[in-house]
Amino acid sequence: MTHASGAVADNWADSQNFLPSVDFVDVRTVALPSGQPVLSGWYLLRFQDGTFYLGESVNLRGRMAGHRAKWGEEIASVRICPRVASKQELKRRERILTHELEALGVRLRNVVNASVTTGRNALDELLPVAEQERWLGDPRAYNAADVTPLKAMAAQEIRYSTPARKYHEKPDAVGVTALLWTFLDSSVPVPRATEFQYWSVSTGTYGGKRRFCVSVGAMEVFVVNDDLTGFLNVRRSALVPTLEAEREFGRRHPRVRLRHRAYDDAGSDVISIQCPTRDSLQRIVDDPAVTAAAARLILDVMRKHCCSYTRNHCPQVVQSVYPEYPRQTLPHTETPVDAAVVESRSSTPLFPDTVDSGDHPSADDLPVVSEADDLGDVVCYWLVTPGSKKSGRNQLRDFLARGEWRMDPHLRFEAKVADMLPGERIAVRTRRNTGDEDVPFDRRGNLVSVMDFHLTGTITANPGDGCSVKVDWDRPPRRPWSYFLYTNQDVVWTLARGLHPISDDVIGFVFDGKPQQNIDVLRNHPFWADRFGDR
Repeated sequence: MTHASGAVADNWADSQNFLPSVDFVDVRTVALPSGQPVLSGWYLLRFQDGTFYLGESVNLRGRMAGHRAKWGEEIASVRICPRVASKQELKRRERILTHELEALGVRLRNVVNASVTTGRNALDELLPVAEQERWLGDPRAYNAADVTPLKAMAAQEIRYSTPARKYHEKPDAVGVTALLWTFLDSSVPVPRATEFQYWSVSTGTYGGKRRFCVSVGAMEVFVVNDDLTGFLNVRRSALVPTLEAEREFGRRHPRVRLRHRAYDDAGSDVISIQCPTRDSLQRIVDDPAVTAAAARLILDVMRKHCCSYTRNHCPQVVQSVYPEYPRQTLPHTETPVDAAVVESRSSTPLFPDTVDSGDHPSADDLPVVSEADDLGDVVCYWLVTPGSKKSGRNQLRDFLARGEWRMDPHLRFEAKVADMLPGERIAVRTRRNTGDEDVPFDRRGNLVSVMDFHLTGTITANPGDGCSVKVDWDRPPRRPWSYFLYTNQDVVWTLARGLHPISDDVIGFVFDGKPQQNIDVLRNHPFWADRFGDR
């Protein structure tokens, strides 16, 4: 590789806010010293032969050790870009960054965006298998020896400042936080290190009925409600493997109830401990047999995949659990921005494609309508597509028969699917260009872009596979209803109220039963006025 080509890679890394280059032999002492927060993000390795490798990790320091073992002295230097982001976002952005480098002619060792975690369980990236087993042997002692600080989450803290304030203002907030501390200390592997990527805690969800909900993978594991009732999910085989063990548990905890619940991530070996009072919750999390069974379940699920519910994570609740570990500042020269925001600014048009004619005006000519890519403390509305007719998969009849929506695996949209939450609304639509006379305005011989809506429903569960959600579908309409001009044909399109009047109009038309779209506003917008506007 020429010096000029190396400069291209460096200039690109500068534009993406990567930190300055560090000699690889010094990276674990200079850029990623021990005792600091476990940093996630992206990195760019530069090899002695002038090639590069672009990767991501939820544990940058640990990943550098793996690369040192694999490539050793072949690696000359590294640049890192720390970012607090979910595993889905890290991988999604990694693919985009890799393609950008390829387009610049930079020679990459991961030319096809090869996964660097193949053959390893999801938690192994942060905690090797042998250490996982050591933790399982005595979770409290292992966690007590961990001195990892909390991660910086400035953007997440801003989003959840209101729920966090309400959490701390409620009665017995200190006691509820103590419950959470006891649970994390006894049942979650190195909780400050695994926070966000492997587990999350939300507050005020389900219409404000929950004080907090701890989630691992794609399932809830510990919930405390606003009335201080709650439940804890554990491995049944570890707690009550026999009828006699169940009776003994009942004698120790006479006021609680055991309930069988179904979670895709847990399989059949799970039981829920239902607690009617604050005191019964405390006795449960103080019971070593219970916390050991919870630890077994949580470790199993973490090994499957990272947490699917980072979108609702409230960092302030975790900070209240660990006041002695103030959140660190990211080693960045600029304010941290979520990966989803970065992508929306750098690679996603502000306005989705409206015609297939090959006519592509500049962004300045398009209506400035933001998609809900930065999923914060908002309710999202999901517009999705069926599978192609040619494939015959994932058709409307399949969705209705199975009570789900599903797409074929698609890296670009997997993170969005993982962000879909129970209770949010979803609609299946197709997009076409039409010259038919049923267009409700004078099209003057031009083709008109149309979205036809075939199904609407409410998401009931997210299995966390990045490809599907369970849906309670509404009664299908006798014929699809159509929305004109402002269209999009992405497999998943996210909208939220209050971002722009046009987005609000789509949501009202599709989900609120609004009889007509505000077509006159669109017709007379500068983007369409020459073809369809009033003369």
